[in-house]
Amino acid sequence: MNIRVQDEYKVKDADMNKPGFTKGEIEFIVRDRLGNVVRRWSEPNIVKIYAKEILSHRLPSSEVWDPNANSGVGGWVASGIDPTEEFSARYIVFGASFDDQGLPLDQNDTRYYIIDPVTGSYVPIKLGPGADYEGSLINAIPLLEPLRPLKRVETIGYQSTYQPAGTPLLQSDVRALNNIVTLETTLLLDEYNGFGTTSSDYFTITEVALIGGKKFDAIGACDCTPRQLFLEGPSSSSGPLQCIASGSDVISIDPSETNVDLIKEGDSIKIVGTSDTAGQESISQVTPYYLVLQKSVGGRDITLDRTPVTSSNVPITGAIGVYRDTLRIFSHRILSAPVKKSADFEITVRWSIIFS
Repeated sequence: MNIRVQDEYKVKDADMNKPGFTKGEIEFIVRDRLGNVVRRWSEPNIVKIYAKEILSHRLPSSEVWDPNANSGVGGWVASGIDPTEEFSARYIVFGASFDDQGLPLDQNDTRYYIIDPVTGSYVPIKLGPGADYEGSLINAIPLLEPLRPLKRVETIGYQSTYQPAGTPLLQSDVRALNNIVTLETTLLLDEYNGFGTTSSDYFTITEVALIGGKKFDAIGACDCTPRQLFLEGPSSSSGPLQCIASGSDVISIDPSETNVDLIKEGDSIKIVGTSDTAGQESISQVTPYYLVLQKSVGGRDITLDRTPVTSSNVPITGAIGVYRDTLRIFSHRILSAPVKKSADFEITVRWSIIFS
């Protein structure tokens, strides 16, 4: 790890001005074993268009006003919307540059970096504003607590900017608005130090993402990716929800299933085989992820955004398995230069998002 004392710099990114992005930054603070700051830098924070779907689920209230409730006096009644905690930014997850044998690749990894033909130096690939890589990371570090934990957001704070209090350009008075949210976590000395114990096994962290999802107190030795971890089946079993595909954009929950409201309108789901685990895909598809456009409470029919088909474009029929996808990425960033984690340094990752 190349360390320069108090090495601070800003990375410019033209993509910050494109539609679909909001401004902010990710700050990294590297400390040695004595707690001294040996390096500090920041990179532009790109919030995807996909995050607007998350925010849209957080905005509605669980209740609406019914003027006819309470014998015509009016009152708050259930809206039918559940702004659950899984739509809140709760975790910071990491990807790394390593091959099938777990050996670090550093910048020699074409999934992350390419050679700039002008400068001849490595530059990160460009991420689009949509849900690339099926809404997940390019090469997530498998989670295995305690050495490779699911990092929870440990600190949340707010920062203010000053906006005109009256008519812009006509009045000089201003007011402070808490429109910058900061979320941070710290990679401890003994975390993310690789699959083994030698220096060659240390992870070269290349990507970082701020995500929402269902709450986990502990995940244990799952040795799974965040994408797999946040797939949810019925509570009565560890497998997928059993459904029936009709060859159209409507699938039905099998009559044997009792948890018919596991899938809700607006959810993303993953279609797999009837006995597949979260990490398996026995049905060959271009992408196994679909959006639920319509699902009534207590109903068994689920209308999807498209007809499920195989990779050969043949409509899927018969028994299938369905997982509810609770992983929701607010922001995804490839680092301008990979960071080598080791047992000698802890790294604080701080997100700042400006809601303008």
